[in-house]
Amino acid sequence: MAKRSFKLRLHVLGSKLHKWLAIFVGLQVLLWMGTGALMSFLDLEEVRSEHVISRAAQTLPDDAAIPRWLSDSDDITAITTRVLDGKTVTEVRRADGAVSLHEPQSGRILSPIPAATARSIARRAWVGPQTSIHAARLVDESVGTEFRGPFPAWQITYNDVANTRVYVDASSGAVLSARSDTWRFFDFIWGLHIMDWTQRDRINSWWLLLFGIGGTIIAISGFVLLANRFPRTKRRARHGQVAR
Repeated sequence: MAKRSFKLRLHVLGSKLHKWLAIFVGLQVLLWMGTGALMSFLDLEEVRSEHVISRAAQTLPDDAAIPRWLSDSDDITAITTRVLDGKTVTEVRRADGAVSLHEPQSGRILSPIPAATARSIARRAWVGPQTSIHAARLVDESVGTEFRGPFPAWQITYNDVANTRVYVDASSGAVLSARSDTWRFFDFIWGLHIMDWTQRDRINSWWLLLFGIGGTIIAISGFVLLANRFPRTKRRARHGQVAR
């Protein structure tokens, strides 16, 4: 009898705990589902105002001060002098997105950078535990979801435990992306989270919207069912008084 009474008390305690947790956790679940459905419905380009705002760079005016060795200056948007791998270079950017590196005095073209320079840039970029470069290869197409450009780029692989890779722009020498096993795991579960198992960057898919709406309905109906689990003593007492 005592054993049965303990089980009964445990059942009642668990039921109450479940009921009150369902309220607090359920509210956040409802927000997750509802806002997720709304975000899937909204056009990402419109959210970013990309349909009304242009971010295209302006070309340099005719009277801009440019190096003498730069003869073709019609579509140049920027000329920058900076340091690359310990050396001073001049970077020229054009309206079509093309980038080239030059020797500042003579204008000698330095890009695309060779593998040795890409390796040196990767070594300078590394700030983790001591390691070495395992391999370097030039890529001119997407590497799964890990890297999608710009191309060409150098893929530099380190000898660390996380299998870290960096992608160095062959045109500008800039470190574009860094990827590791942790990133690859996160990318995989992110794809599961947004229900995009291939590209892993689409949040406007119809099935994500459908499941978001379905989850919202489930959450709301759960609150309706939960309301029926609360005591009705006062409500019954009032009904009894009316009956008298």
